[in-house]
Amino acid sequence: MSDNEKSVGKSLTEMFTLISVSVLSGFILGLLFAPQSGLKTRKKLAEKIKDIVDRGKFAMIEAKVFSEELLEKGKEKVEKVSSKIKGKSKSDID
Repeated sequence: MSDNEKSVGKSLTEMFTLISVSVLSGFILGLLFAPQSGLKTRKKLAEKIKDIVDRGKFAMIEAKVFSEELLEKGKEKVEKVSSKIKGKSKSDID
């Protein structure tokens, strides 16, 4: 893995963490200052949690599909390079 790929992965991780903390903070502040009864708040909370879980499942499915596509592209590139190397004679390699 190159330094660029590592920095991109680190940046994405940091961005995801920042977004998660921001969303969670906003959610907690919203609950603290909400002028609703406890029953309504719990019902709303259950709906929000279900929505977040559903979004998480969808994101995981998307990530799986994306990673499978990347894996397939990687395999194709490896096969191309491998066939080029196999096609060259020993004198071409040396």
